[in-house]
Amino acid sequence: MGAIAGTMQLQGLMLVSFFVMLVAVPIYSVLVNRLPRRWLVRIVFHFFCVSLLAFSVAMNAGSESLRVVAARVFFVWVNVFGLFVTSVFWSVLADLLSSDQGKRLFGRIAAGGTAGAIAGSLLTSQIATRVPTASLLLLPIVTLQLGLWCAWRLERVVRLLPDEFGNTGGQTGDQPAAGGLLDGITHVFKSSYLALICVFLVFVQAAGTHLYFQQAEIVAGAISDHQEKMEFFAYIDFATQSLTLIAQLVISGPLLRRFGVGLTLLVLPVVYLVSFVALAFHGTLVILAAAMVAARATGYGITVPAREVLFTVVSREDKYKSKSFIDTVVLRGGDAAASQVFGSLRNLAGFSFATLNVWAIPAVIVWAWTALQLGRRQTELSQQQSTES
Repeated sequence: MGAIAGTMQLQGLMLVSFFVMLVAVPIYSVLVNRLPRRWLVRIVFHFFCVSLLAFSVAMNAGSESLRVVAARVFFVWVNVFGLFVTSVFWSVLADLLSSDQGKRLFGRIAAGGTAGAIAGSLLTSQIATRVPTASLLLLPIVTLQLGLWCAWRLERVVRLLPDEFGNTGGQTGDQPAAGGLLDGITHVFKSSYLALICVFLVFVQAAGTHLYFQQAEIVAGAISDHQEKMEFFAYIDFATQSLTLIAQLVISGPLLRRFGVGLTLLVLPVVYLVSFVALAFHGTLVILAAAMVAARATGYGITVPAREVLFTVVSREDKYKSKSFIDTVVLRGGDAAASQVFGSLRNLAGFSFATLNVWAIPAVIVWAWTALQLGRRQTELSQQQSTES
């Protein structure tokens, strides 16, 4: 969708995504204050289902100019969607499970989402050239509704079997979170731990955005047909999700239990370091595809479970409000800032991606140090939480 308007539009679209997040987060905070957990989940997911239906109608019935506008809006919407639905999901799990339970289970729980992503990318790769994009947009509506049914069942299981989840860390109450509208935001700036999480995630987004810009340019130069591009990305997604599933089921849990959160978070900076060095000397489609698969599989399969464990040791209010701010505004802010920097250096200053990849290496080293510091703080807070319990 973002490629329909051309790669030059990506810089502006990422900036728009950030400003949309600034509007969406306060609205979400109001919902968190007024709604119990089960209704919060339903309203958020129903809103996105209605949005998908509207996009399908616009893409199917409109003129070419309307399709371009709809594609740009959809690019912004899918960034909001992807962050909000996962933020709500992991907020609930961090609310239910303790730090130790998260280390043991979050990888396997994330594997459920990866299995769905594999099915989705495989299906898309087979029907993308046969089914109009407008029709493809209807499929997620069905899967989101099935997900809501699972969420409803989860709430019932928690109420019926609270002891199974333990009393340390997680809470099973369904009451709305307390606090004012801006408390979640102010807590981020008051807590050195939450601030450190923000710094780590800004590095994640900056590295991902830098790789994304290279992806847009290299793929555009190598593949001209729009449907072939969609097919290529579907195969990339399939490879990514397959490796992610292996990492979630086999690697992330043992890593977290044996080496802790810090060393587990360190894996992603190392993968990006290798990728940027390789792209600096060989910026080809094959190297790009390998870098995309490795970075995304590591991010989803190892970093995401470790990152969500970080929130098991914060207050319930921070699990919903501060986490939603971090997962949306901070992440999109990282995208927006990185896109402006990389876009300006590339398009205005004329720097090559090879040069930018070399310059990115010192930043990745600082990112790795941040990961280790964050792991140390999480361990301290977890031990403090266990003592208080």
